[in-house]
Amino acid sequence: MLTALLGTATAALFGGSDFLGGLASRRASALSVTGVVYALGVVIFAIGVFVVRPVAVTQSDLWWGAGSGIAATIGVLSLYAALAIGRMGIVAPITAAIAGSGPAIFDLVRGSNVGPAQLLGLVLALAAVIVVSTITHPEDEHAMTPVALALSAAAGVGFAVSLIFLSFTHPTSGLAPLLTSRVVGAAILGVALVVRRRTVVLDRGSAKTALFGGMLDAAANITMLAAIRVGPLAVASVVGSLYPVTTILLARAVLHERMHRMQVVGVSLALAAVVLTALP
Repeated sequence: MLTALLGTATAALFGGSDFLGGLASRRASALSVTGVVYALGVVIFAIGVFVVRPVAVTQSDLWWGAGSGIAATIGVLSLYAALAIGRMGIVAPITAAIAGSGPAIFDLVRGSNVGPAQLLGLVLALAAVIVVSTITHPEDEHAMTPVALALSAAAGVGFAVSLIFLSFTHPTSGLAPLLTSRVVGAAILGVALVVRRRTVVLDRGSAKTALFGGMLDAAANITMLAAIRVGPLAVASVVGSLYPVTTILLARAVLHERMHRMQVVGVSLALAAVVLTALP
């Protein structure tokens, strides 16, 4: 039950972070906004490691953390590239479904102890991600190019691999793997900004929004790490991948965007999935 609750918190935090990141990206480049989020994450995780000292950090923990950072950053860059040439209504469900199902399949193949009710909940959660991200605009109905589809899949694989790598870190390492992951990711992102000759320039409003989004992103990473350490990776990853539901609900509440019928169905499936995965 605790894993499902932490996974739900992760979905809520990631969804809120994505929503704020989207708002900030309306007035600044997405790459610049991500740069702010990553830089803030380095600071927050560094403070976390200093305040809550790890009991023991092995070289293996740091390597897994670094690998997680590389995979996650590849995922982010692939996602932005896919969104640049593809349709959000198609890119989002592909990425989220792979990011959630990849670690789940990996965990189940390893023999994770997941009951029938939880397994049904995982299936409903993946269905909810796809349904809630269904096409909302007529122009989204156009077919995506093979490159856009490949980039969407690459983004999902990157996020999935990042989570799997983190699952190999030992609980005694505390937040050290997250700090390593974010430092490596920030370095890669910095190189990407230099290569593309971009500077991180945000106006005051966008900067504040990006900073709040960064705080939520850091908190989401912490709850996700806690979730995979206290329970099945399968449950943590799939429930955590419900973040599009949070983004949709925030868009409805804050921006007054209408939810069409299929999105309401998706939210209902998500709620049922959370209940089922929380059962013993």
